[in-house]
Amino acid sequence: TKNKFSNRCSNQRAQNKKQIQQDVIMSKEKAKLLATRRSEKIKEKLPVWKLIYNAYKGGSAFINKENLFQYRIEDNTRYNKRLERADYTNHIQQLVDLMVGFVYSKPVRRDLDEKYSYITDSIFKGKDIQTLMNMVASNCLKSTVGLLVDSPKLEAMTEADRRANNINPYVVYYNPEQICDFETDDDGRLVWILLDNSYLDKTDPYSEPKYKTIRRLWTTEYYQDIETITNGKEIEYILSEEIGHGLPEIPFIFVNCRDNDADMVCDSPFEDIVYKSRTVFNMNSWASEVLASSSFQVLMFPYESAEDIAALEATFSPASGGISDLPVIPFKATTQKPSFEGPDIDIEKFIMMINHLTDEILFKFGFKRETKGSWESGVAKSIDFEKTEAFLRSLSLQLQNAERRIVKLCGMYEQDHIDCGINYSFSYEKADIDKELLRLANAFTIPSATIQNKAYKEIVSALFPDIKNDELAKIAGEIDKKRDVSPSA
Repeated sequence: TKNKFSNRCSNQRAQNKKQIQQDVIMSKEKAKLLATRRSEKIKEKLPVWKLIYNAYKGGSAFINKENLFQYRIEDNTRYNKRLERADYTNHIQQLVDLMVGFVYSKPVRRDLDEKYSYITDSIFKGKDIQTLMNMVASNCLKSTVGLLVDSPKLEAMTEADRRANNINPYVVYYNPEQICDFETDDDGRLVWILLDNSYLDKTDPYSEPKYKTIRRLWTTEYYQDIETITNGKEIEYILSEEIGHGLPEIPFIFVNCRDNDADMVCDSPFEDIVYKSRTVFNMNSWASEVLASSSFQVLMFPYESAEDIAALEATFSPASGGISDLPVIPFKATTQKPSFEGPDIDIEKFIMMINHLTDEILFKFGFKRETKGSWESGVAKSIDFEKTEAFLRSLSLQLQNAERRIVKLCGMYEQDHIDCGINYSFSYEKADIDKELLRLANAFTIPSATIQNKAYKEIVSALFPDIKNDELAKIAGEIDKKRDVSPSA
């Protein structure tokens, strides 16, 4: 009997050990899968989204060999010089900033209980929600972006301690490349989402910074971290424990500039525009090269012997004490002078194509490029602006919904229903804006420094409706000082 009991215990230990080994293997396989998987839809979109972001930044982010194309018979030296001279007209930045400016031309009404003022005042890295939404509005025009509402554990502290130490739910912003993968149910609700939380660890000032590669899986019940550790050629994937979040849903918000039909990932309206803008960039460069090349003549000089070539160099090369650094092509006097064969170059064709592409870029949002001497009826202008307004309404609705979701998710952490008073304006009367600015501009014709100062301040308020009182006061003070009018005047 003792032997049978001992054998059963031994077998059980062996089974337990085997099960533990299998669990470890399974854990490593799960960790590797989660550390490497990527949404095919986002993966497919990342190249064009990256191009849009770089085009918006401009400068060296866009003016590079990836975007300035080398013609197949163009030598490397000539191409590199053309790249150095390249000039970029930033259509993307102008249009994105214009759209965001229209959306926030009227202040957003945010009416929340004082108890939850942190949502409007410090929800994002200690900054207010308008700062967050300015960035979200700009970037959701370029790509799909994400917002995660996270929170410290609130149950273990009193409300007074929370308020004193500013411990509240907060928002984490995610670029598209940080949204690794996700799944939704038939109702469009997230079943799970995998996010990249990697960061550069610089906590120890006496150690070299270390890059931590970490992903976090969120499900409807828990979240779980996956760390990737690389040691030479060896890669280890570590799956951490599951931690319950206690929420009825995953606290993540996809933000797009327009209705995405519950697909979560939306095409950017700037995908077509960025390719057209890149074409304009290249055509500008080619046209500039044509103009530069045709501006300087080459001397065709006949020679009879090698001594003649040496004499040419001495005559025209400053390095040899010559009269000028003049490009010279010597050819044998007994032959015809060399010539280049190719199509006739008409610079007007470059200009026409550049103008055509620019018109297409503007018309995407209902704008028309005004040309000298052109006129349009009021009806035509209204129709064009209706196209712009339809897009702006869609953008405003998506941003309003995102803000309301932030409030709702904060309420879930607070275990309270927060009455949501987030209301965007859906009126973009271009004529009213123009009329207001014209009224203020007319004030400058009145020969009174005091009236002109008042007009300056009202223009600042009209152009920047969300400006803080202290910022407005500072600008007003600068205006008064600049025009040598005291504030009391």
